[in-house]
Amino acid sequence: MIIVNARFLTQKVTGVQRFAIEISKVLHKLNSEIVFVTPFDVIDSDLARELGAIVVGKNKGVVWEQIDLRFYLRSKGKPLLVNFCNTGMIFYKNQAVTIHDMSYRVNPRWFSWSFYLWYNFLIPHIAKRCLRLFTVSNSSKKDILKYLNIKQDKITVVYNSSNLNTNNNFEQIETGRYLLSVSSLDPRKNLNNLLKAYKDVDEKVNLLIVGLKKDNFELDETLLSERIIIKNYVSDDELASLMRYAEAFIYLSFYEGFGLPPLEAMSMGCPVIVSDISAHREVCLDAALYADPYNIEDIKEKIINLLTNNKLKTELTLAGKENLKRFNWLESGQKVLKNINELV
Repeated sequence: MIIVNARFLTQKVTGVQRFAIEISKVLHKLNSEIVFVTPFDVIDSDLARELGAIVVGKNKGVVWEQIDLRFYLRSKGKPLLVNFCNTGMIFYKNQAVTIHDMSYRVNPRWFSWSFYLWYNFLIPHIAKRCLRLFTVSNSSKKDILKYLNIKQDKITVVYNSSNLNTNNNFEQIETGRYLLSVSSLDPRKNLNNLLKAYKDVDEKVNLLIVGLKKDNFELDETLLSERIIIKNYVSDDELASLMRYAEAFIYLSFYEGFGLPPLEAMSMGCPVIVSDISAHREVCLDAALYADPYNIEDIKEKIINLLTNNKLKTELTLAGKENLKRFNWLESGQKVLKNINELV
């Protein structure tokens, strides 16, 4: 028996939850006997119905994951538990876990103190005891091996992919020329350095930032202007439209385990500027323009270069389309299923 921890159904969708959602869809399609269990506070009821998710217990969040889920698994004879979102059950060996990155160890200041303490206890524990560990890139795998005392052959790399609908003729929902950046508003995403670089860009182009605000981060309001537009949330179709009509997509994170938004932008034919970090080099290859995330002048130069060089934009767009062929949700889901079947 295989049980999937579907607590992700109760969470707002970021890259971590996107991975869980798309892999779960594939698993459900390939093996209808896999059981998805969730707390009661489901956000996406349509997806829950699609997966046939079962509501278990009376609690939610971490309490549900460590107590209610444990009681449910005991009642089923301690079956294999599969986790996709950086968490898992402590003191439970028969499980596979997914660790997307080691950002909490790379720089604890990116997170609240309570979050850091919990992850610093939880992740080493579940990584050491679990039967299989998934991660989303070889870059992330190297970081896991660096920070956690586990065997290399325990780790399986499973790539993300893009699920944006590229076939629709989306209407342009944002008028005029604009640069686009999509990420949660937190310190790791380096938005203030983007704002500093953008203020010196003379081209007549707006900057549109899409992302949910985190409690431990504030945008530098002295850098804001009427040319900067901030949206807290957009639908997948709205995101696809914004990416299709953007002059460029900019993603300057200090650190990533994978970095899904640049891949999504490539799928919509949008040229991409990313920070020069190992995960981006692995995922984007030659299909992106790389900037030093700590160097404001370099970021500005890369933006201006892309805005004023149509040949470069075309080359990056074509390279992005070619690069996308390396990523496929079905293949990633099949890889996960093969691994968990070996554990049953």
